[in-house]
Amino acid sequence: MATSSTIPEDLLNKLAPGYREFAQANSSLLPRLHGIPWSPKFRQPPPNGPPDMGTEPPVAVGSQRVIDLGNYSVHVMIPDGEKPSAGWPTVLFFHGGGWVFGSANMNNGLLSRLCVGAKCAVVSVEYRLAPEHPFPAGLDDSWDALLWLRQGGVEQLGVDPDRIALMGISAGANLAAVVAQRASLSSPRVPLKLQILHIPVIDASFSVDDRSRWTQSMIEYEDIFSLPVFNMLWLRDRYLPNPEDWTKPEVSPIYQDNPGAFGGKLYARKLEEFGVTVTLKVVKGLTHMGLGASRVCEAARDHRDELIAFVKESL
Repeated sequence: MATSSTIPEDLLNKLAPGYREFAQANSSLLPRLHGIPWSPKFRQPPPNGPPDMGTEPPVAVGSQRVIDLGNYSVHVMIPDGEKPSAGWPTVLFFHGGGWVFGSANMNNGLLSRLCVGAKCAVVSVEYRLAPEHPFPAGLDDSWDALLWLRQGGVEQLGVDPDRIALMGISAGANLAAVVAQRASLSSPRVPLKLQILHIPVIDASFSVDDRSRWTQSMIEYEDIFSLPVFNMLWLRDRYLPNPEDWTKPEVSPIYQDNPGAFGGKLYARKLEEFGVTVTLKVVKGLTHMGLGASRVCEAARDHRDELIAFVKESL
């Protein structure tokens, strides 16, 4: 696979200290995918190991286990100490990777700190990946994980069913937003305490051939090193090979009439219009993958600590 080029100076100057130097040293390792036929070999780490994303190693938690649930599994972290009388507040997490890459344990540095700092259980879903399992396989696994958590999770893990949060990063935030929509539309409604969406994909309907609908950020950062637009759309096409699916609310939450789910800044604004309490955090100086670079960047560490404190207070 081809790799990305040197970061333009005008973009480099916008990056946060620490992340700026790290990105400059590592950006050439990120692959260019657009126009390349899919191969399962893409998931294999290169001979010298996977690119360094600046993430921190995990910290110790009270206990860990993996539970096989058929089409998917969940990776569970439980904090140390005595379980609350009503059960553990719990974060159900969906990893990123464009619905094509990634794994339930790829964010263990963040998730273990969340488990310890917020004193909550963390359940990360190993959902099925495209293109072997296109839409709606990963979404179905994610939804089933929520239903399981409210029953099997209560019995096996001591989860408090009234204190469940959904959390996702990138494509995982798309799954979290759609699962939240489905929960709000279900009869009976599936209650959720919180949803935390990092860099969410809320509109998957953009086209390579029609730039008239591209957002300003897509135009301005079309070739950004961390996730070029064409890479993003290449990943989308693996998950959603049928363009007729692109505007379905279960793919693009922005198209849902229900006020319970939209995304990004628009997501926050729409939720507020319907009386939902929203906390919007815009982290300057970091790119799509920069939020995970807490080992090398103070801004990413500060954001991580704010997130943990927010989850602890909100759950």
